[in-house]
Amino acid sequence: MQTDKPILRLIFSLLCVCAIAAPATAETPRPTNAVMCIPGELLFRDDFDPATTSDRWFFKADFALRDGGLLRTDVDPTETKRVFLKDPSFHNTIIQFDFKLSGQTTDLRLVTGSGGHYNSVTQIHRDHFQVNTPVDRDAGLVPAQLGECVRGSRPDQWQTMTVEYWGDEIVAHLSDSEFVLGKHPIIDRTRQYFAFQFDLPGASIDNVRVWAASGQREDWSETRKKLAKAQANRNPVSRDPAERYKLAYMNLKSRLTLEDQAYRDLVARHEKLQAALHADYAEAFVTHKQLGKRIAKKKQHIKETDPGFKIMETRVHKASRAEDNYVLSQKPELARLKEDGVNRNRFPSELGLVRAKLDAAGDKQLAALIAETARLQAALEARFPEAFESVDAAIEKRNAVRKSLNNDPEFQARNKTVADAGKAVKDYEHKASPGLTQLEAASKAYIDSLKSSDAK
Repeated sequence: MQTDKPILRLIFSLLCVCAIAAPATAETPRPTNAVMCIPGELLFRDDFDPATTSDRWFFKADFALRDGGLLRTDVDPTETKRVFLKDPSFHNTIIQFDFKLSGQTTDLRLVTGSGGHYNSVTQIHRDHFQVNTPVDRDAGLVPAQLGECVRGSRPDQWQTMTVEYWGDEIVAHLSDSEFVLGKHPIIDRTRQYFAFQFDLPGASIDNVRVWAASGQREDWSETRKKLAKAQANRNPVSRDPAERYKLAYMNLKSRLTLEDQAYRDLVARHEKLQAALHADYAEAFVTHKQLGKRIAKKKQHIKETDPGFKIMETRVHKASRAEDNYVLSQKPELARLKEDGVNRNRFPSELGLVRAKLDAAGDKQLAALIAETARLQAALEARFPEAFESVDAAIEKRNAVRKSLNNDPEFQARNKTVADAGKAVKDYEHKASPGLTQLEAASKAYIDSLKSSDAK
């Protein structure tokens, strides 16, 4: 049976109207500038809109949602601060973010890691950026700089950084001509730590995007050759003699570690002798980290076994809450930020900023509350001094133990063996890079000149 043409026209018209009237779905953003990887699934995104910012971020008053981005505030202005993402899991991936270097910030870093170790650091300075890999002693890897690129200083201007990872390769780029290409075995790991680090206040980040990479571009082999050639022919970043030596020495050690079995054998011998010495004289070589753990363990034991500790600690916590309650009373509208559906970071962030302003203004009531908290804390520490021993004090005790071994012939003999093994490593490094001696001498002369100038 043939359908009536007017009915067909009516159906077609209705379909067109429905198509026009249907609400448009938000498009999934995709990186248009990827040079190595093919973008796949969008794994994470955040534009730091206060209404939609992810609860997976963790930050307090040292960061705040401002002007559509995440700002490093003036709270704790002399300290390096990080904002990190909970439960990331990215392997072959593309990470993209906008950044603005403003205020005092001179060093902004994207830090990734896995298994308790960092595996890549994209470090942005005012005049250049670089890609570094850190130490992983468990895997026998030492730090390296994979590359660097001069960038035009653009204070208070937004830029977009894209970092692509595939296997053991990484490429970070701002534009077609501003890029760093690198390759290292530590890159080939699932990234389970993801953070942005700011050395000082002022900078902002925005529009963080993470895509899975579904493959490498077909032209990557050819593109890699072009990028590698351009990177090799670049003028280096301007550095003083001490920085030049430090960078050259670090990269030499990394290259020898990855490529030279004889060097690895020398290093392994030195480390084995040193580890045995440290094990037999443990109290003379206990590390800063180990001392901190000892003190924390001692504090936890006292807390669990002495009821008096818990009583006094509770008084400190109540006094601290009284400070927060007073700060909130000065701006009660902040209470709405504790409601369900509001990003969990916003209340402590904004409350901390109000507190910082009151403190800077010399608010007498807040000062009195802070003094009371400090009094109670001092009483707690006086009652249980062993739970609050400073690491510096513990280090002094360790150094005293180490000094006492100067009269121990067996220790001195073994220590000399370790030192000789270390010297063999150094000698090998200088043979592998004859120019290292000259760089080292220039570095020493430069540092000595600075000391001489400071003494005048």
